[in-house]
Amino acid sequence: MTTEIDALGGSGRLRVPALLVAMRPFQWPKNGIVFSALVFSAGTAWQAGDPGTLWPLLWRTAALAGLWCVAASAGYLLNDVQDREADRLHPRKRRRPIASGAVSVSTARVTAVALFAISLPPAFVLDAAAGGILTGYSVVMYAYSLGLKRLAILDLLILCVGVVARAVAGAAVIDVTISPWLYVCSSFGAFFLASSKRWAEYRQLGVDAARHRPALAQYGGEILNQILVISAAAALLSYALYSIESENVPRNGAMALTIPFVAFGMFRYLLLLNGERRKDAPDQIIFTDPQILVAVAGFLATAVGVLVTR
Repeated sequence: MTTEIDALGGSGRLRVPALLVAMRPFQWPKNGIVFSALVFSAGTAWQAGDPGTLWPLLWRTAALAGLWCVAASAGYLLNDVQDREADRLHPRKRRRPIASGAVSVSTARVTAVALFAISLPPAFVLDAAAGGILTGYSVVMYAYSLGLKRLAILDLLILCVGVVARAVAGAAVIDVTISPWLYVCSSFGAFFLASSKRWAEYRQLGVDAARHRPALAQYGGEILNQILVISAAAALLSYALYSIESENVPRNGAMALTIPFVAFGMFRYLLLLNGERRKDAPDQIIFTDPQILVAVAGFLATAVGVLVTR
């Protein structure tokens, strides 16, 4: 069975198998965080004049990122099974394959189990610690779907843990130590994105917000706005400090050249979230806005240039 999905956030429509849509491949790019440890290892190896050592690290990291995509998709399926009744009350999520009936509950559950079976054992083959982290993430996210998402603040913190877990797993699979600054920066960045998602849901659904997501009954528009502002400031400040103070970046402060790209991406995201794309999902905005994508490309090009020439 196929279903229609919004193509790149525009008015065009693309026919895609419903089960694949339910696996949310558009969210797979967030698993690129697994590569964060490799980026700094690449700079060190290149500077040492031995870039050939990067290939084993690259394939291990790429394999782990792929396994994270598969495991995350299994989690999305189980989450949508659990939320199917609430999703039917949501103006956008009611079109999700499981909520709409395009994918049956039994098919989603069987597929989720199969995806976990495909992703978790190979992760342990790559690295025991990385496999343990991926398994722990999968268990926590299932508990999140079953009920932890109903608890205000804790629901945001769990989403942050998922981001940090990706960075830690990426470091474990190539056996490197990453800066504590990366943990701090990724945590605040994840909290910023999670709070913006809750804020967008609350604003879009209004008085019906709690019917869709019970945790929103414990929040309010004012407190969500305060959390969003504080987390945005903390994310930008922590990245600025990370780009200067981390032991893994050039001591001349050249990594600070990437700060404008991060700041632009964040401010552009907030502008769209409050303006012309206020009805879109936050992750859809990030992955489809041309200006944000250009900022990401500029950030990557600048970061790689700084690291390989330090």
